[in-house]
Amino acid sequence: MATHAIPAEAPSSPAQAGQELAHHVTTLRQPASSSPRPFLHPVRSLAGATVTEAGPADHPHHLGLSVAFSDVNGTNFWGGSTYSAATGPMLLANHGRQLPLGWQSSENEAGSTEAGSISWRSESDNELAVEQRRIERFTHPEAGSWSLSLTSVISPAAGVERLLVSSSAVKGRAGAGYGGIFWRFPRGTGDPHILSDAGSGADATHGSRSPWLSVTMQIDGAPVSVVLAQAPDFPLPWFIRAEGYLGAGPAVAWSDAAAVDHSRPLRLSLHAVIHDGPVRTATRALDLLQHHPRTSRPGTSDRTP
Repeated sequence: MATHAIPAEAPSSPAQAGQELAHHVTTLRQPASSSPRPFLHPVRSLAGATVTEAGPADHPHHLGLSVAFSDVNGTNFWGGSTYSAATGPMLLANHGRQLPLGWQSSENEAGSTEAGSISWRSESDNELAVEQRRIERFTHPEAGSWSLSLTSVISPAAGVERLLVSSSAVKGRAGAGYGGIFWRFPRGTGDPHILSDAGSGADATHGSRSPWLSVTMQIDGAPVSVVLAQAPDFPLPWFIRAEGYLGAGPAVAWSDAAAVDHSRPLRLSLHAVIHDGPVRTATRALDLLQHHPRTSRPGTSDRTP
């Protein structure tokens, strides 16, 4: 289990108080039905508001900020039920797990970095995929803000020719194209304010390829926002849900399965600014993202060749 806190200017911030801004859980203590995997939780704002949720009663397999798919070569790496057109959602004994290996961490005046590999293992403990993952935390010049990035490169394991990454939507469940880097938010008080390049509200954003997405919540009586951004060269459709629970992430298999082989690994990235305060306009969201080291040059790619 790794813990990091980046520097912050405000003396009353959790970072200055020695608390964690993003807690990386790598112990895999979840039940098999939750598809055990490493995840970030809690992720906190500088003022101490928790902006992730893990193991909630409504979906106990939702684990803060994590990488998860409902179907990779028939194995469920999302957790919970598996959907088929013939039976609908059913709980099956097909859950995989993600085993973190060889992780290293470093810190400097700008923040901290963790990097390592993940072994994606099937329900029978065969290695299906190998992943290189990086988690970066950065300071941010805006008061009450800090930046976070998660990047991932997933390839078939040795002896596996290709990976077929699918979703419930691909199998016929309308709107259920979730799978990829996924952020489960807490509910907060009242309705969240959701904004993207596609418009205001979850309905406008769901399925859009907006390069960014902003969620403002009321937590402990104060507004806190998370502004998310994808790599600009090939943005994926956003899956976002605000009824029943609040969660969002770029969807790898929105309407079609994604094929991954050794010459074409799956490259994912999600960048975030966690901000104590509301984000009510696109201008405000883009201004915050402009100072994120991985999104500060709109129109350029952060994907390695």
